[in-house]
Amino acid sequence: MPPEAIAAALLSALIHAGWNAALKAGRDRLVDIGQMAAGGCLFGLVMVAFVGAPPAAAWPYLAVSSVVHVLYWTALARGYAAGDMSHVYTIARGSAPALVTLAAIGAAGETPALVTAVGVATVSLGIMAVGVSPKAPPRATLWALITGASIATYSLVDALGARVAGDAAVYIAWSSLGTFLPMLIYVPLRRGPRAFLEAARGRWMCGMIAGALSNIGFGIILWAQMRAPIGPITALRETSVVFGAIIAALVLKETVAPRRWLGVVLVVAGAAAIGVAR
Repeated sequence: MPPEAIAAALLSALIHAGWNAALKAGRDRLVDIGQMAAGGCLFGLVMVAFVGAPPAAAWPYLAVSSVVHVLYWTALARGYAAGDMSHVYTIARGSAPALVTLAAIGAAGETPALVTAVGVATVSLGIMAVGVSPKAPPRATLWALITGASIATYSLVDALGARVAGDAAVYIAWSSLGTFLPMLIYVPLRRGPRAFLEAARGRWMCGMIAGALSNIGFGIILWAQMRAPIGPITALRETSVVFGAIIAALVLKETVAPRRWLGVVLVVAGAAAIGVAR
């Protein structure tokens, strides 16, 4: 794969881990999502002012992506309500690379080489080893799998949409609005506008920055997917669990269990296999 695409995917993974760590200290997940939505929408509006409108052929992809993102956030919230965040997040992120790789065979005609396929599978297994809990409630696992399917769907749809648009910046600008505007409307309605503003007081900067970084990271991965196969690039992006474990240990001073470090080693090995594949 092109070295610049690999570097972009790894940079996107680092950004993903960074904004997740920045929001970890939040007291209210729903309010945090609302603040991220505000930052994402502002980012999208600024980008739209510079890049203009996408070609007509890209609009169906943007519309489908917006719907799938609503399903993603809904399933993720239901999963977190039913079980531990580490279990739900791990299954969701771990199942996505394999699902995207399989879907890309039919949707984009991208059949991976054996080494690449093994690398994707190893990344997925490594991510699973990081936080899956065998004793988790079945409902939490089900919602996690739905979340993973949503991630795989919007990853594939957005990658193909960016290719149709011919410009990752144009696509991510409008995708930002389609992704975050529904959330920005939903959260204040769910919590109540006054209660939402009261809960968000003093925390806007962190949430707004996280929303912008989320878009930047996703824009970078779309740029990479325009230059390399979708499945392997998606797998490389999920190496964010490696950066997340390092940040958790060094910055947040969390205890990282040996099983998680084993998962990290597997993810690194899988990423290396993807990187050397031709």
